Amino acid sequence: MLGQQEQAAEPLGTPSEANAIRFLEQATFGPKLAAGASPLPIDSVEYVMAQGITNAITVQLSAPRSTYSGALETRDIGSQFFTNAIQGRDQLRQRVTFALSQVFVVSQTGIPNLTSTPESEPKLAMAGYLNTLSANAFGNFRTLLEAMTLDPAMGTFLDMANNKAFRTNGQAVAPNENYAREMLQLFTLGLHKLNDDGTEMVDAQGAPIPTYTEAHVQAFAHALSGWTYASATGCPTVGRSNTASYAQKMIGCDVNHDSTSRVLLRGVSTTAGGGAAAHLKQALDNVFADPNVPPFICKQLIQHLVTSNPRPAYVRRVVNVFKNNGSGVRGDLRAVVRAILEDDDARGPQAPLAQYASYGHLRSPALFVTTLIRWLNGTLDTVGGTKDPGAKLYAWSSAMGQAVPRPPSVFSYYPPNAPAPGGNGLLGPEFAILDTATVAARANFVHELLYSSTPANAGVLVNVSVLPADSNDLVMWLGRYWLHHTMSSELQLTVFNAITDSRAGDSTRRRKLAVYLTSLSPEFQIQR
Repeated sequence: MLGQQEQAAEPLGTPSEANAIRFLEQATFGPKLAAGASPLPIDSVEYVMAQGITNAITVQLSAPRSTYSGALETRDIGSQFFTNAIQGRDQLRQRVTFALSQVFVVSQTGIPNLTSTPESEPKLAMAGYLNTLSANAFGNFRTLLEAMTLDPAMGTFLDMANNKAFRTNGQAVAPNENYAREMLQLFTLGLHKLNDDGTEMVDAQGAPIPTYTEAHVQAFAHALSGWTYASATGCPTVGRSNTASYAQKMIGCDVNHDSTSRVLLRGVSTTAGGGAAAHLKQALDNVFADPNVPPFICKQLIQHLVTSNPRPAYVRRVVNVFKNNGSGVRGDLRAVVRAILEDDDARGPQAPLAQYASYGHLRSPALFVTTLIRWLNGTLDTVGGTKDPGAKLYAWSSAMGQAVPRPPSVFSYYPPNAPAPGGNGLLGPEFAILDTATVAARANFVHELLYSSTPANAGVLVNVSVLPADSNDLVMWLGRYWLHHTMSSELQLTVFNAITDSRAGDSTRRRKLAVYLTSLSPEFQIQR
C-alpha cells in the first residue's frame, strides 16, 4: 500500500491531461495544443492523451529527423537549432540530441574559420556534428561513442585530429592527451566510481574512488593516436597533418599511430603491433564495458529530461535497462530514453509528493524560450528569406546565458554537478548560469515577446488570442495547462488581481499581463 506522501503513477496507456503535459515537457521543446488541427499533431497534448505515453514515444522514435545544413547560404546553426526546435516533428529526438550535446560537447566557437576556403568551417563542422548526434540519439551508446570520437568537429575541438605519435624525422613523441582525458572524465566515466544507483562509491576512509589515473589518460592518448581529417590523397607522411575537412569522419593513419601495447582500464591491454583502427576499437570497447558508464550517462540524461535530483532507485532502474535492454543488448539508448520517460518517478499528473521539494529542474534558457513560443501557438515566418526568426530565438537564449551551439567550454553551458543555491546539497545545474543579469534577461525576453513589434518583424509570431478573455477563465487556463493543475492559490490570486485592476487595459493586454506574470513565477520557471 502506498504511503500517505506517495502517488501512484497512472497507466501509460490512459494518461490524464496533466500527465500528458508533463510528458511533453520532458520529451519535447514545449507542450502544445492541437488548436483544431486534424490529424492531431504527434507532439500535442491531445495526441498523447488519445494514444498513450508508450505509443506516443514509439511514434516519436520514428518521426522524420530534423537535420542541419552547413551550406554557405543557409542560416547560422543557432538559428537552425531553434527553428527545428519549434517546427520539427521529431521533438523527442531533438531533446535527446540536445541532452547528448551537453555530454559530448563541441562548441562552434572552437572551430577556426579558414580564410583560404570559401565555406564556413564552423558551420560545416557543427552541422555535421549535430547531424551525427541526432542520427545516433536512439542507437547504441558504443556506436555513438565511436561516431563522436571520429567526428571531425570533435577532432578539432579536442585535438583528436592530427594527434601524432611521431615527428617528421620518425622520432617518437607523446600524443596530445586532451581528447583522451575529456572522453574519460566527461563523456563516459566521470571522475569517481559510482554505484548503479548513481551514488558515489567510497573507500574505507570515506573518500571517493577515482575512476581512472593519469597513466590511463596517457595510455588512451597513445591508443587513439594517428587519426586525421579525411582527404582525397589519404594519409599524410610520418609526422605530417591533413588539412581540416568536415565532410567525412576522420581516418586512421598507422604511419602516425603508436602501435605499442598500452594498459587501459581494469588491466586490459591493447595488442602490441596493432594499427590505429584496431587500437581505437579496443580502447572504446574497454571504456564501453566499464561499470561506471551506465550510471554516469543515465543520471545525466534523467537530469536533462526530467529532474536534477533523481532518486537512486530511479537511476538504478534506468541503469539496468542500459546494461540490458531485455534482449541482452548493452547501451541501447532507445530503450534507455523510453525507460526514463515511462518510469513512475517521471509519470503522473504531478511530481511525486514525497519528492516535490527536490523534484524538477530550472528551465534552461533554450527551453524557456521554446516552451513559451510553442504554448502560445507560435509560428516562424521565413517568407521571402528576409526574416530570420530562429536568429531572434537564439539571441534571446544567448542573452539568458545559453548560446546554442556555442557552449563556453567542454563543460558545456553548466556542469551536471552544479549545486542549487541554498539547496542544502541538492543539484541545480541550470542555476550555474542564473544571476542578476540573466534573471533580468528572462523578464526582458517575455516582455519583448509580448509587447514589442520586433519579434513579429523578425518572423516570430505568437497568438495570445488563443487564451480565454474572461479573467477567471484565463487564470484557470494557465493553471491547467502551463502548470498542469499545480498553480498555488497565491499565484492565482496575484495574477487575477493584476489583470482585473482597472489599469490592466483591454482584453489583449490582460492576457499578456497574465502570461508575463505566470511565466516569470518560480512555479513556472521550475519545471516539475
